[in-house]
Amino acid sequence: MAQRREWSALSAGYRARLEKSGIDRAAYESGASLKSARGHRETPEHPEEAARRPADFSAYRIRNAKYIRVLTDDGPRDIRLDKADRSRVAKHWNAAKEWAKRGDPGKLNAMAGITVQDVDTGENIPLAGATMDLYQVARSGRMNVESIYSRKA
Repeated sequence: MAQRREWSALSAGYRARLEKSGIDRAAYESGASLKSARGHRETPEHPEEAARRPADFSAYRIRNAKYIRVLTDDGPRDIRLDKADRSRVAKHWNAAKEWAKRGDPGKLNAMAGITVQDVDTGENIPLAGATMDLYQVARSGRMNVESIYSRKA
């Protein structure tokens, strides 16, 4: 983590912003959290932070969730996911398409069992590994770039 600059090295505008948020020189130098001054009282400063601490940022995760099609061992499912899980699912789809195209299940099987969480129900859904059912989905043409986006909105 980067070390804080001296109070006197901060710009006058930034010092005024901190002071407006209730952080004076003494609080700053003692290591007070600057989240509220940076506009992150209710939201994470980085999306990964919401994924690491879902209970702290549940409202943020729900507000920014979108439906996406997830490849599971039981077949494709449309699930509302937060940004971090949508990214994970997109990587899984890419691994599945590569497996179907080239026949190498390495990347896909490495992701098998990794879970994503439905923000509405809290259910953890494991991602599929290389199975014959998934191969049939790929070969049927239902695994194109548009297929990942759910028709639900």
